[in-house]
Amino acid sequence: MLRIAICDDDLSFLDNFARMITKSFAEAGQQIKVFTFSDGKSLIEKAEKEKQIFDIIFLDVDMPTVHGFQVAQRLREINTAFILLFTTYLEHRSREGYLYGAFRYVFKNNLESEITEAVSGIIKKLSNSAMDREEVTFKCRISGVLEDLSLQKSDILFLKKEKTRRVTLKTVYSEYELLVKPLSEYAELLNPSAFVPIMRSYLLNFNHVESIDADSFVLTGGLTVPLGVKREARKASMEKYLRFLEERI
Repeated sequence: MLRIAICDDDLSFLDNFARMITKSFAEAGQQIKVFTFSDGKSLIEKAEKEKQIFDIIFLDVDMPTVHGFQVAQRLREINTAFILLFTTYLEHRSREGYLYGAFRYVFKNNLESEITEAVSGIIKKLSNSAMDREEVTFKCRISGVLEDLSLQKSDILFLKKEKTRRVTLKTVYSEYELLVKPLSEYAELLNPSAFVPIMRSYLLNFNHVESIDADSFVLTGGLTVPLGVKREARKASMEKYLRFLEERI
């Protein structure tokens, strides 16, 4: 059962949105439990007390007292393992939300079709996540000896081509030295739609991007990968990430 939080200061909208979300997931054959919050503070307090309680969070952007983006930032600090969707009337603000690891936006102006598309995208993302848990085997050097290393694709944060020409594979907990091959070959072995080249040196698993600051992708566990040294490189990295998000919808 999916646990879903909906946060909006408009109580009438909140009630209607909860009913529509419940109906849409039911039509897709998904059982859910919905939790509603009329302000960001109460949602944060709930998340602080019960970490990982929510699988999906729908968060209004424009709320009094605590802004939706501020709420999102705090929620990401508490727990990264949830799908975040922003709700808003303002389409021109949509790009900003991706800095907080948003999966997509739900625009209130056309709510029925937006919910249908959002639920379809969520189910597709959950299915893709299952595929990303497939195992892959590499040849790596452990204490100077070549050995087979089997990992789930979802455990990999990034591969990095070092200046010494070796290739480093990084997970949240470990680091391995792989055989020297072009990163493009490793991308095909993994999943080229999720593992994307950044700055020619990195093959980054976009599924692990939790947020973006001024200079870097912030990954699961707090590790960072630079967007780029020059402005053009940073812009190209952002565009790649936004295309990845769009393709997952």
